[in-house]
Amino acid sequence: MALKQFIEDALCSISNDKTYTVNITKEACEAIKKHTNLNICKYKFIIEESYVRHVRNNHPEDLYLLYKVPIILNSFSHVEKSITQDKQTKQNEVSLVFKKTLEDGTIKMVALRIMRGNILSLKTFYRP
Repeated sequence: MALKQFIEDALCSISNDKTYTVNITKEACEAIKKHTNLNICKYKFIIEESYVRHVRNNHPEDLYLLYKVPIILNSFSHVEKSITQDKQTKQNEVSLVFKKTLEDGTIKMVALRIMRGNILSLKTFYRP
């Protein structure tokens, strides 16, 4: 399934069981390792249905950025590791923050690092 179709389906869905996998290039993996000291080359980067709806509900002005996730992930201008506390579980989460300058300004994309299963999952978009 294409990313565009996945996003359109997720916006109409109420389930949370579908995901879309975004390919991470070898060059992007090596750059992430260089800047964060995290080797994510064997990780899978996914977008979950619920996070598509999160972006629509909480950041509607950034909904179009979902279509640009592969570009942001594979040609970022900066990446950094961030440790934040989950508001619900109070557990520390390690995230990767990707920064990419697009034609409308600088965008940051946060990918949540999930330890088990070697998965990075899109969490949200935000602007500086």
